[in-house]
Amino acid sequence: MIEYEAFKNVYVRKKVKDNRKYLQEILSNAADIVYREFVIGAAQQHLLMVFVDGMVEKKLIGEQVLKSLMVELNEATYREIFTIEEIKNRLVSTAEIREAETFDTLMLALMSGDTLIFAEGSAHGLIIGSKGWESRGVSEPTTEKAVKGPKDCFIETLRSNIVLIRRRIRDPNLAVEVLQIGRRTKTDVAIVYIKGVLNPEIAEEIKRRIQAVDIDGITDSSQLEELIADHPWTIFPLGRITERPDKVTAALLEGRAAIVVDGSPFVLIVPVTFSTFLSAVDDYYQRSIVASTIRLTRYLSFYISAALPGLYLALVSFHPGMIPPPLALAIVGTRVALPFPSFVEMILMETVLEILQEAGIRLPQAIGQTVSIVGGIVIGQAAVQAGVVSPIIVIIVALTAITSFTLPSYHINLSSRILRMPFILVGATLGFYGIVILSLFVLLHMASLTSFGVGYLEDFSPYRIRDFKDIFIRVPMKLMRKRPEFLKPEDTQRQVDRKKMKEKTDDQ
Repeated sequence: MIEYEAFKNVYVRKKVKDNRKYLQEILSNAADIVYREFVIGAAQQHLLMVFVDGMVEKKLIGEQVLKSLMVELNEATYREIFTIEEIKNRLVSTAEIREAETFDTLMLALMSGDTLIFAEGSAHGLIIGSKGWESRGVSEPTTEKAVKGPKDCFIETLRSNIVLIRRRIRDPNLAVEVLQIGRRTKTDVAIVYIKGVLNPEIAEEIKRRIQAVDIDGITDSSQLEELIADHPWTIFPLGRITERPDKVTAALLEGRAAIVVDGSPFVLIVPVTFSTFLSAVDDYYQRSIVASTIRLTRYLSFYISAALPGLYLALVSFHPGMIPPPLALAIVGTRVALPFPSFVEMILMETVLEILQEAGIRLPQAIGQTVSIVGGIVIGQAAVQAGVVSPIIVIIVALTAITSFTLPSYHINLSSRILRMPFILVGATLGFYGIVILSLFVLLHMASLTSFGVGYLEDFSPYRIRDFKDIFIRVPMKLMRKRPEFLKPEDTQRQVDRKKMKEKTDDQ
């Protein structure tokens, strides 16, 4: 087994054939490595070009490297032997080019899609930036739909994703720091933030945690989120995963950071709070009154999605006196001759719901939604007609599923689905007392969580009137002049109060 650490003390040889032999020994099973030897100048100096087939832009290599060295140089009939420095500074016209003398740097560049050049008589190698693999084009978001706003989304290429952010933030203070994760994958990870806005302590903590990751490799930003999270044993997400560049832009302007992983179409936003997952991009493209009403609906939907089945079992099992008599009689009437108690019916239908939701995700998109919707209707109706469950149970389960669909983040949707079962258990065994105790326990757990030093509920407590302008409701944009205080941004001002500036000018 060969690791990159083994190449640190291996230096480039002066003979081209020795460098080729060494590369062929360590890459003996790599059939996609291309070795191209050629000569330049009247002195017939030997050069070796090495690249990975399919990972380089061959047009760039042909026009700006091979043509310059083999055609234009030979036409000039140079008779001297060229060094690597002269080839880099005088003969090759590519924009990205650098030298290296050890094979650890050269091998990493080769495996990343760059092209290597070795010259006879030089103990250095040349790295030419030539990345040019096939990639998916920018398309519409698939997991975060919006009625208004931009329609582009991130793709699997790091550079393209950073460009999508830079197009929106044309600020020289926009920092992009690239690190690498994985002993084998050497995955590029970019930390993007605005200098002078993000708290420097948060920036340093992000870099420290990423550099501390020691793993074979990662393939997606969700894996990195778990590796650098403050609390691995929690059902609540501690980083916001998004595919929308406008969402990332808004987070950076608030004083957060974005972590972009090469090969992943999702970008990780940190630090986050609970309210981050209940705000959608649509909130900032609608009127404030409309956005506030919809956002309050989401908060209610989160609790209904998690606790409604448990609340129903608590009512029918321990507190039937709280149900209006006509409704109580209707519920009793639907339960005549049913073989299972309400608790078993609820567990049965929730299990079916989870199976249908998972099936809808795994099936092809064309039939996935149809199967989940039609399957739910057919199974629910058949179960009622067969006398297995009562109609009210089907209604409760369906309402629970619908409210979970209103949550803008899939990860917080999963959290509500996981909470549903504990609420069912305590509602069926302890009634409302159990519901209240579990709700308090969940709140205490959320209050104990942190995301890069920022409390998960810190935007709720301690109370700050400035931060409450964009939590349960969203006030008009002209009133949101300050960045969230709990993020401790360096530059707190987002918007100038022109009315106060005018009054101050008039006083002067």
